[in-house]
Parts: sequence; C-alpha cells; structure tokens
Amino acid sequence: MLTRNTSNQPSAAPSSTGAKQTSQSFVNMSNPARRRGRGGNPQQQSDSSSARGGGLAPGAFDGPASRGGASSNTGSAGRPASTAQSATSGPGSQPGSPSTSPRSAQPGSFAPGPGSPNSPSSGIAPAPLMTDPARDPARQARLTDSLRNIDLPASFYNLDNLYEMPTEFKTRPGYNTTGREVSVKLNSFPVVQFPVSSVYQYDVQIGSGAEKRAVILKVWASNARKAATGEWFIFDGNKLGWSGQNFKEDIHVTVDLDAEEGRSSGRTSNTFRIVIRKAKTLNLSLIQAYFSRQIQMGPEILEGINFLDHLLREGPSRNPRFIPIRRQFFIRDGQRAALGGGVEVFRGVYQSLRLAEGQRAIINLDVANCCFWQPTSLIAAIIAKMRLRDPQGIQQQCRPVQDNGTVKASQFQKLMSKNFRKVLVKARYEGCPVPDKAWNIKDFSVKSAQQHMLDMKDASGNPTGQQQSVAQYFKTRYNVTLQYPGLPLVEMTKRGVFYPMEFLHVIENQRYAFKLDETQTANMIKFAVTRPDVRNSSINEGQGWLNWGEDRFLKQYGLKVNPTMMRTKARLLPSPEVQFGGAAAKPGTAGRWDLRGKKFLTTNPRELVAWGVGVFGNADKPMLEKFAKDFAQAYRQHGGKISSAPPNLMRLPADPAQAVEQLHNGTGNMFKQRPQLLVFIVQDKNSFHYLRIKKSCDCRFGVVSQVLQFQQVRKGNPQYYSNVLMKVNAKLGGTTAQAKPDRTSGFKSFPGPTMVIGADVSHASPGSDQASMAALTVSFDKFGGRYAAACQTNGKRVEIITEANWASMLTPLVTQWVATIGGGRVPGTIYYFRDGVSEGQFVHVMQQEVPHIKSVMSKIQGSDWKGKVTVIIAAKRHHVRAFPEDKAGADKNGNPLPGTLIEHDCTMPFEWDFYLYSHIALQGTARPVHYTIIHDESNHPPNVIQNMIYEHCYQYMRSTTSVSLFPAVYYAHLASNRAKAHENIPSSEGPQGGPGFKQNQPAAQSDVSDSEVRPLMAMFPVNGIHFAMWYI
Repeated sequence: MLTRNTSNQPSAAPSSTGAKQTSQSFVNMSNPARRRGRGGNPQQQSDSSSARGGGLAPGAFDGPASRGGASSNTGSAGRPASTAQSATSGPGSQPGSPSTSPRSAQPGSFAPGPGSPNSPSSGIAPAPLMTDPARDPARQARLTDSLRNIDLPASFYNLDNLYEMPTEFKTRPGYNTTGREVSVKLNSFPVVQFPVSSVYQYDVQIGSGAEKRAVILKVWASNARKAATGEWFIFDGNKLGWSGQNFKEDIHVTVDLDAEEGRSSGRTSNTFRIVIRKAKTLNLSLIQAYFSRQIQMGPEILEGINFLDHLLREGPSRNPRFIPIRRQFFIRDGQRAALGGGVEVFRGVYQSLRLAEGQRAIINLDVANCCFWQPTSLIAAIIAKMRLRDPQGIQQQCRPVQDNGTVKASQFQKLMSKNFRKVLVKARYEGCPVPDKAWNIKDFSVKSAQQHMLDMKDASGNPTGQQQSVAQYFKTRYNVTLQYPGLPLVEMTKRGVFYPMEFLHVIENQRYAFKLDETQTANMIKFAVTRPDVRNSSINEGQGWLNWGEDRFLKQYGLKVNPTMMRTKARLLPSPEVQFGGAAAKPGTAGRWDLRGKKFLTTNPRELVAWGVGVFGNADKPMLEKFAKDFAQAYRQHGGKISSAPPNLMRLPADPAQAVEQLHNGTGNMFKQRPQLLVFIVQDKNSFHYLRIKKSCDCRFGVVSQVLQFQQVRKGNPQYYSNVLMKVNAKLGGTTAQAKPDRTSGFKSFPGPTMVIGADVSHASPGSDQASMAALTVSFDKFGGRYAAACQTNGKRVEIITEANWASMLTPLVTQWVATIGGGRVPGTIYYFRDGVSEGQFVHVMQQEVPHIKSVMSKIQGSDWKGKVTVIIAAKRHHVRAFPEDKAGADKNGNPLPGTLIEHDCTMPFEWDFYLYSHIALQGTARPVHYTIIHDESNHPPNVIQNMIYEHCYQYMRSTTSVSLFPAVYYAHLASNRAKAHENIPSSEGPQGGPGFKQNQPAAQSDVSDSEVRPLMAMFPVNGIHFAMWYI
C-alpha cells in the first residue's frame, strides 16, 4: 500500500512476502484534523461529499507529505481505517461536537443532553440548532433568505429590515385603456386550492450544524430518519421541515452512515444525530387574507409561501427521472444535443410559484435549457474544452516552466485546472477496487506518471530502499500499462489522492458552469430557439412530466393546480409614426420600416472632412476607393454633411495599436486637423483585435471609430452601408429618427426640462473573478433620442452602483446637459430606467441609487433639488410568455404583435408592473420586457407612461425596427459591454473580465490584488467624445 514518507514522495509497500502487492486500498496519511472532506454534488457519492474522512481508494496514491505527520492505520476488509475528523474540529474532537462548532448557539437553541457520544459521556445528543453553515457569517440573516426560489413582490423584502425606514413602492393606479383588447394565453397555471388540513413547521438540526450539504442530504435520506418521521415529512435541505403530522415531542434520530451503506465501522465515528423540534403551526389562510388586503404582509405569510414552494418541488425532486436544479427539472433520458467542447444541453421544465394580480397564486411553467458536461473520458473532455487535437497536445501544453529555479505549472495548465476544478470523475482500469466511487478534481500536478517516483515500503511500513514511478507501480500491481504516461497526474479534493489522467472518466449529468464560446452559443441558440407553437406544446409537455394531479405530495397535503393555461385580456397599444428628415414611416403592427429614400432626422452638425479608412490584410486600392466613394455618397443621400475630398486610405500593420496610431496620424497630417472619424476594415471577427482598436481610439486619441467586415465591404450592399451609417451618424452627433405618438396615445411629450437616465451593471462570466462594469446613459435632447454614456468598474459582482461612481459618471454628464440642453437649469423631471436588478434589490435602488442621483442634482444646482423622479425597473430574465388566441393579435410566426401589453393575471398583486412586447422576434418565441414602476413622484396615469415606454422603442438609433427594450437601458448595456476596451491593463494581456470574457484565454497577470478593482482608463477628452455616442 502507499504511505507517506518524509521526503515528500509517497512510497509503496509490497505484501508481507515482499514479492507481490496486496489488494488493500491505500491509507491517506494526511492530518486527521484536516482530512474530513465534505461537499460537492449531492447526486453523486464523491470523495468530497463522503461522510467519512476515509483513506485513499485503491489505485490512488498520496501526494505531498502531510503537515500533521500522522501515522498509518489500516482497517479491515481491505478498507483503510479513517481517523479523519471535521475540518472545524480540533485534535481529539469528534464530528458533531458542540464545543468545536464554528458558530455558537443561537437564541432558542438547545445543547446536547447527557449520554451523547458527541460529548464525553457517550450516546448522541443534539448539537445546538444554528443558522445555515453555508451562509456568510458576516452577513445579516434575512427573513427572505429561504425564499430565493420564489418570485416575491418587492414590498416583501421590507421585512428584512435592512434600512431604518421601509421602502414604499408604487402601487398600481389603474390599467391602460388605449388601443384595443386582445386575448392571449399565459404559461401560468392557477393554484385552485391550498392545503386544507393543518401543516406544522419544524426546526431540523443534523449533526453539529457545520456539515456539508451533501452529508446532510445523505443523513436525511437514511432509513432511520424515514422510520422516525414517516414518508411525508418535507425537508428544505437546511434547517426547516414540514409535516401534516403533529409531533408534539422532539424527535431524536441516530444515523450510522456506515450501517446505512453496508460498511463496517471504522475507527472514526460516522454517526450523526438528527433533532427535529416543532416550531409552529402554519396558517395558510393568511395568504388569502393578504390577497384580499385584510392584513399586511408579514413573516407568517412568507413562511406559508415557503412551505408551498417546497411542497411543489418535493415530488419531482424525489423522482429519480429528474435532475433537479433549483426551480428546474431535467429529464435524464430526455432531449439533449451536443454543443461542442465537451458540453451538451438538456431540455427540461421550469416551475415557479408566484403571487399574482387577481387574488391568487399561480405556477409559472416554462421550457428550461441547461448545459452539462458530456460523459466521456477526462482526456477527451480536456481536448474538447481546451481546443486541442490529441493527448500529445495536452502533454506539450502542460510542460512545466522554470521560475528562478522553481518548477511551476504552465499558464495553459493553470487554465486547465481552473476549467476542470470540481468536476466529478470515476476511475476505470482493470482491477480498480472502487469503480463506482466519484472523485472531485482539485488540480493537475506538474509531474507525470513517469516522473512521480514512489518510495516502496513493505507491509509493516518499513522502507525497502526501492523506488517505482507511478506508471511502473500500476504495471506491477494491476498489470496495467499506461498509454499516456507523460500526461500530468490529476489531484483530487480528498487530500493526497492522485490518479493518472487516462483512468478517469467524467460522470454524466454534471452542470457546466462556464460561459459558452461563440460556437457553443450558436449551437445553443439552434437548440433553444423554437417557434411559439412548439414552445407552447413543450410547456404543456412539461406540465405532463410534473403531473400535478398525480403528484403524491400535492395529493397528500391537498394542494391543487389547474392544469389548463390561464387566459387573460391584454391590450394592443397604438403604434407611433417614425419621423425622419422630411418624411415619416408608419410601421403599424409590423414593427419595421425601410430606410431607403429617407434622410436622418438630424445629421452631423459639423461637416465630415478629416476621416480615414484603413484595411487589415490584403485589399487593392481601387476597391478601397470605390468603398470610400460609395460610403460618402450613401451618407449624403441620408442627409449627411461630408466633404467631397476623399478620405485618407491606408493599408494597416497587423498590430491593432500600431494600426490605429498610423491611421490617426496619417489622417491628421493629411487634413491638417484632428481626425473626426476612423474606419477600420478587418478580415474576421476577432473580438480581441476589436477591443484593442476601440481602446486606442477612445483612450489614446479621443476619436470615434467604426469597424467593418471586409466581406461586407467587398459586396458593397447599399443596405449594409445604410445600417452602418445610422451608427456613424449617431457617433458624429446626428439622430436617426423620432417617434411621433399616435393621436390616441396617452403620451404626447415630456413635461418641461426632462432627463432620461439608463443604468446597467454587467458582471464577469461565471468562473471569473474580475470587475463588474457599471454604465450610465443620459438623454441629450428634448425627446430622448440621443444618449451620452459613461462607464466605470463597480467592484466585483456588485450590482448596486456605488456613490463614488454616481458622482464621477453622472456629474460631468449632467453638467454638460445643463449647459447645452437645459439652458442653464438642471432637469425638473427625471425618468430613471434601471436594468438587471431583481425584486430583492429594488429596495437598494430606492435607498441608495436614487438618493445619489438627487445628491448630484443638488450639488450642480447649488441648492436642494426639488425635482421629480420616476424609477422604472426593466427586466428580461423572466419566464413569462404569452400566446395569442386569434390571428388578429399575432404576427406571422404566432408571437404577440408589437404593442401587446399584459397587466392582468401574471403581474404582482399590488405593485405596478406589466409585461410589454415592443418588437418583432426574428426567430423563436418572443419574450416581453417586465417593467416595474417602483417610484413615481409625477403620479403618471398608465396611459401616459406605458405608451411613452412603448413609443420610445421606435427611436433606437441603429435599427429600422422597434426594439424589445427601452433605449436608455439598451444603450447602457452597449456601453457596459464596451467598457472592456477601457480596462487599465496592457492590451497585449487581453480583456480581464466583464461580459464575454473568454474562459479559454489565460488570465492576464496583474499587480492588483484580488480585493482591489482597478478603475477604467479615461477617454481622451477631445472632439467632445465624452458626450458623443461613442459606444453604439
């Protein structure tokens, strides 16, 4: 067996005869006080989720020597004895001991009684009931913490008492009356009966309270627990439980996981105590009383909703047919498709309990798509994920590097470790004693199976003086010859366990948590995008999978759901005209119009004279000259003011920074003035080169730029030129069009000096620890057509925009607005559109962001600002879909027409929210934007503000269609994405974070610590670029 030695090299021991190897598994010689690993995927029996610390599995071997210097202990029946204890325990303590708990008992908890084996006097008694061990101990516990799977109204989060004064959210003042009525079906199903019998809530304590979730679930799934509580007891996996049975006395259950799993006991206790204590009787009738406004919201209502949510999920979560992931359930043998890169997508069903308008609870049901690792060999997965050709590529890319005499992993191997950390694998080779055990990957070693040498020991643990490589060891002991002995060894989360890479296979049904690359995204879209009729059928199919009528838990507790989709009366709002320079388009319900023959509403205020065109790669000069001529002519046809002199034409070097410098300087020298516009023609869609071009133009030279595709330029399509010129005209100070409200619309124009502010915060891709990017947009005309923007880093995964960012970004924009648009006055009315915040964050928007806006206005005005603010949240990440019931309310694909407004049945009970379709979906099922007006000091009627939001979607600057999202928010999203180009790092290191950060690109080295966030580079303040639409 393998044991540790003092030379940091594991050694191998022959059998007692010294001639052949034993079949015993290897003993983990790590510090027993550090060795109990728990956690991981509860669906798998992994090394990190094992309740016992345990020894190494056969075929694995120890890594670096333990700090603890523990000695070997070998158990019976070919299994190592475990001396592992909880990672939070001190030497000599046992798991579950209250004295070693990382948290003290909370008020109302209870301590172990006498006779506990977790205390000096044997037996098992309960440890104190504590808070969730996974929760950040520095974070204040909140009443809503346990309801994260429910879409609660924003007002419920006042119960968390995060601020001195509760936030008052705008309630619905009425309903829209403009346009005409249309009938649609919703992917919502009404709850028609709550449980009628009593339901009792219990506090549940398992072990010490410090156990990992996987251990808690294994203990809860034990036969001993089931015998004590019965089949119908529901557990939230944390600390709450519910039952229809009234257990008046505390329930104490002892669970021996060794006995449950048919193992003999080791030296370390693998026994846990469950304590269940009645907390209260739920009064579910209070939910209906809240709907009828007989009572205010309170903790008792939250507790009832929490139970109903867990009740709905209990049946499918216990169904072995499903892979449950929060509110989503995926069929194990259901529809799936390969996306490439070792990833596949599953189709499933999404289910969420919601409180809704109409005094009812509803179930929102939708199609769910989720990515999983493909079950394959680990080598194949690495080749696919890391875009290699063969195993030799892994070996070549993982060659260690020398750093001041120290051997370190290559950058490629570091990235590989990051991508595969925590992936579950199983070992498969001839003679493997534990082929069904799941192991959790921690890292990849810098040594291969050829290089890692083992000092051999005999059965008594005495050195034999012999050494073997890992490759030789497996050949000697298992008669297995490694095919790729030069590949890095794989280290598992169980301390000291390594395996040769070629033995490992990725376990199926593991969620893939990384951002998809471009190819995977394209394949995902092909799989996920479905026509409305297909999605409607899929939703009904999902309802059949869940089968509420036959769900044994729903039947046991008496919860009934109507399996028929709800129908509601929506309204089709009147569409505006789109006003151009001297002409107008009337799109009606088509949601699109033609730009041919039309001049922009306003064009560049300054004639375009100094502009340059540069091309990367090969391109003949006549083609460039023709492009410049056609491009200039197209701009003139749309009303643009452009000099008859041709632009500066150049072939550019491959390096983007040098290319920008040469084109900028060459253009400036040619026209004897600062360039007004630089156009770059690129051969392919290289996002890294695009960001470097934008960084140099924005931050080094302060000039607006436009990047074009070579293939499109060569085609010379006039429509392509017109589409590009909408962006160019906006960057040069013009406006494409303005929406003119229909005479029946409730909105006519803004009241007096009005400013529209949009805000968005984008975050780094999953797995990245990089800065979040905040972006603000501010309207720079009197009708909300043009928007200036500012961006800045906003901490790491911080959604609420900081006070410092409000001051640094908003102040210069408002100052310029006052000087140019406001006639020396600050705005009297502000519409603040906020994107990307959940209902639980509305209170922070009101308590933090809105006061910061008012503070900026007051400082610029020089006195207390008395203007009026309306705050509107725009959200696209939701699962509400509508399906028109008649052709008069549907487009050719079967989606709702632009202007479809939904205010009933799926909206919140009292808050002012609505769903608005304002665009034509080019493919798939259209998704409305969910708007919530959380604050309105102007007291708008629904006809005014809802129609204003819809009509402004027709004046998005770079499109000849209405768009799905209010433009101020849309522009903030564009600017937030563009903020990647302004990161204050050497361009050669690539983008660090933000949306779209490439996971397969090695992270750049930085002199900024993990706790710091570096500000963005400033834009070069010339040509008024700060207030131009540079981001569009």
